[in-house]
Amino acid sequence: MKYGVKYFYFSEIMNRPKKNMKRLLLILFLLIAVSQLSHAQLGSYAGSFSRIGFGARGLSMGNAMVSDIFGSINGIYNPALAAFQTDGVVNLGYTFMSLDRKHNYLGFTKKFKLPKQKQGGAGITLAWLNAGVSDIDGRDNDTRQLGELSTFENEFYLGTAFLLSEQLSLGVGFKLYYSKLYEEVTTTSFALDIGAMYKASPNLAFGFSYKDIGAKYEWRTSEIYGSLGNTTEDKFPKTLDLGASYLLPKNIGIVSLALQQYFNPDSAPDSLGVVADKSNNTVLRIGTEINVIPQVKFRAGLDRIDFSADDITGNLKPTFGIGLDKSFSKTINLGLDYSFQLEPFTHDALQNITLVFKFK
Repeated sequence: MKYGVKYFYFSEIMNRPKKNMKRLLLILFLLIAVSQLSHAQLGSYAGSFSRIGFGARGLSMGNAMVSDIFGSINGIYNPALAAFQTDGVVNLGYTFMSLDRKHNYLGFTKKFKLPKQKQGGAGITLAWLNAGVSDIDGRDNDTRQLGELSTFENEFYLGTAFLLSEQLSLGVGFKLYYSKLYEEVTTTSFALDIGAMYKASPNLAFGFSYKDIGAKYEWRTSEIYGSLGNTTEDKFPKTLDLGASYLLPKNIGIVSLALQQYFNPDSAPDSLGVVADKSNNTVLRIGTEINVIPQVKFRAGLDRIDFSADDITGNLKPTFGIGLDKSFSKTINLGLDYSFQLEPFTHDALQNITLVFKFK
C-alpha cells in the first residue's frame, strides 16, 4: 500500500469510523478520488487525534473547557488555565474505541508560588497523549497481503502559565509530536499554543487559546522506495478558541460555552495542478456539570455544532458522563470520571474512564 493512501486511511478512521475495516480499504480509493472536490471536514487533516479531547471530564462536557477554572482544571485545553489550579491534579485516562483504535491520556496540572509569595504565581501542565490503530490489513498494489500493520501518534506537552494579576493569566504551551505511519516512516514536529484567562467575577471567567502554531508532519518515504520515494508535508489546522464559564449559584454546577474556529491548511495540488477550495469550520461547544452531592457530579455536553457544514449537526457529538470522588485525608482526593460520547457515522460510542488524583 502506497504512503499517501496509508496516511489518508489512518487520519479518517480516527474521527470517522465505519463498522468494517476491510470495507474501508475497498472504498478508500474512491474517497481519495473525490476528496479534492469536497468541503473541509473535521477530522480529515493531520493531527486529528489531538483534537478529540483529553480525559473523561472534558469529553463529557463537550470539550468546552477553554475557560473552565471552576472545576478540576486540565491545562492542555488552554495553557493559561494552570495558574488557577491550586491543588495538584493528575489525570490518567483510557478510551474505549471501535476499529482497534486507541486514545489514551496522562496529564498533570498545578499552580505554584515562590516561597513567601502572597500574590501572583505560575502554573504548569505536563501531558502525554497517545493514539494509534492496530490490526490493519496491509496489502500492496496487487492486493497481496503484507501482514498486519499499525500506526501511532504521540503528543508531549509542556504548558506554562503566569498570573499578571489575581484575575488575569497568560500561558504558552510547547508541543512535540512524534508519529509513525509505516515501518521506517516516522516524523516529529514542534508546535506552540498560546492562551489567556480572565476571571471577571467570582462566578464568571473568559478564556482564549490559539493552538498548533507551526505544527506539521513531514513524511519521507525514501527509506522504503529508495529513489522513488518523496517527502510529503501535512500541516495541522490551527484552532482559535473563545469561551466563557459560569459558576451556578450556591455552587450547584458549572455551565461552559466555547466557540472554536478551525483555520484549515491549503490542500496540495492534484495531478493536474489544481488546488481545491479551502473552507474553514466554525464550531460551538456546550458543556455543563451539576453537583448532585459533593461526591457525585453529572455532566453533559454537545461537541462540534458545526456552523460551516451544510448539515449543522453532521459532525455533532452528544456527550454525557459522571464523576465520583472521595477524600482520604485533608491532602489527598481520589476520583473516577466516566464519559459516553456518540460519534457521527457509527453506532459504536466512544467511552473514556479517567482516574483523577488530587493532592495539596
